[in-house]
Amino acid sequence: MPRHDYLCPARRAAIRIFLCFSLPCAAALSSATPVWAEGQSWSVHAFGIKVGELKLSVSESPDQYTGTGSFRTTGLAGVLRRIRFTVSSRGRVTSSGYRPLAYEGEIDTGRRVSETRLDFSGRAPVKTSGAQSPAVPIAEKALRGAHDPMTVMWQSLKDKTDATLCRLNQTQFDGTRLVRITLTNRTGDQDAVTCSGTYDRIGGYTADELAEMKTSPISVSYDRSETGWRATTIRVETRHGKASLYRQD
Repeated sequence: MPRHDYLCPARRAAIRIFLCFSLPCAAALSSATPVWAEGQSWSVHAFGIKVGELKLSVSESPDQYTGTGSFRTTGLAGVLRRIRFTVSSRGRVTSSGYRPLAYEGEIDTGRRVSETRLDFSGRAPVKTSGAQSPAVPIAEKALRGAHDPMTVMWQSLKDKTDATLCRLNQTQFDGTRLVRITLTNRTGDQDAVTCSGTYDRIGGYTADELAEMKTSPISVSYDRSETGWRATTIRVETRHGKASLYRQD
């Protein structure tokens, strides 16, 4: 089937969507028995069409977590270009929140496969595998406290309590780019709430990239459930346009 250029932005957007809110063949949870495990399925839409599916699976115990995530293009977008992502991370759960230990990601564009591994055991994440380097060097001090994309995604999409809803303010490092994701503005009522904020590019970007778009709006909507708040819709804006993700499970 011939390649249609008009869908190129949709394919690029699919990449940006996943990496923006992005989650490995995860290491198994160790001897501790998980308190619970959760799977999520999301439909990804851009430019008025469905471009892919995102699936998440996370297990968490009182002191540790492990998660997997995968994205693939579907429908017409998948016919024209197969794009797949597989990412994972594991880490500890502490009284102050999540602390990642290791992250692994693989991107298959249909033409090229790239892998990235990050070690979070030190004061700042260290890239241990992956050919691509940041376009602009990132200072170690700026990387301290950053989490990997899967951990940030899980912090955003896991079920919330009234106390944890709309409280995300976290830097994220994927091996080449450092961003800050905030979801601190709250609108809605007792049954449905939207947490909105920004995706701010702060490290590893060229001056031209920052001039094109340094800050993007982002939001996650939640519906009240029997146990708290359940994420149902994600809306993001990339350099290639707006996109939405809808919960399917």
